[in-house]
Amino acid sequence: MNDYDDYEDDQPVTRIKQNAASQKQLGQQILKDAAQYLEEISADEHTLLIKTLMDLSAQDAYFQVLADELDQPIGAKFANDALNLMHFWPMIHQFEAIEQFDLLDMINSEYFQTEILKAFDALEIDEEIKAKRRLVLLESLKMYKLGFYTGCIPNVYAQLEGILTDILLKTGFLKQNGTKFVDVYKIVPGLKANEIKSLWHKSKIAIELNPYFAELAAYKMDSSSNVTMTRHNMLHGTDVENFNQARSFILFIWLFSAVSFMSTVKA
Repeated sequence: MNDYDDYEDDQPVTRIKQNAASQKQLGQQILKDAAQYLEEISADEHTLLIKTLMDLSAQDAYFQVLADELDQPIGAKFANDALNLMHFWPMIHQFEAIEQFDLLDMINSEYFQTEILKAFDALEIDEEIKAKRRLVLLESLKMYKLGFYTGCIPNVYAQLEGILTDILLKTGFLKQNGTKFVDVYKIVPGLKANEIKSLWHKSKIAIELNPYFAELAAYKMDSSSNVTMTRHNMLHGTDVENFNQARSFILFIWLFSAVSFMSTVKA
């Protein structure tokens, strides 16, 4: 069972007039610089990049998706998460010997943690919940470093949805009623009392807030990604095969991509 199965009726959502001020793409400079880096990368380094990702696909199939995305000709459109990964790839040049470089260890670097916290701190969400989420993020980073992936992965999956919920509340697209969340503009059809039940619903609403949400891999509620397809079963206890460092790494890249974008989303 997958989260997108929670709502199978694919009726058109209610369209909301876009706020021009909210159309800025978060992390736009990061994406631009990453694309430029890919244009200028040497053939040898590009070969190493693709080989590194393909080797890691033995641990999680999504690395093959990233490899395919980045193994395109100059001028191609690259996926958001692939470009955000490339924001950190140049760290390889800090190593005198390539053999010393471990891509998965990048999450433990001061640079990655500084960048993700900087993006998180720029979010415009409720300050009380933001302070609590920051502690959860720090704990997730600690668990990654310690190799406690069975704790790290559920945390990051949960924060990806939780931060999206915070943004939708702050911008007025969701309203909290006790423990329930209501679709204020009745964007998603067929909901009883307009009550939101899943990440699928929130993703639909987010795209109405800003169409660029559709570019974020974490919020694509379809079968195109094994990371999305296995989310439900991992969080509900029936999938115990994917609690590993590779999946944790991908989720942190997704989280960085998401908070980088959402830090520019305004009400």
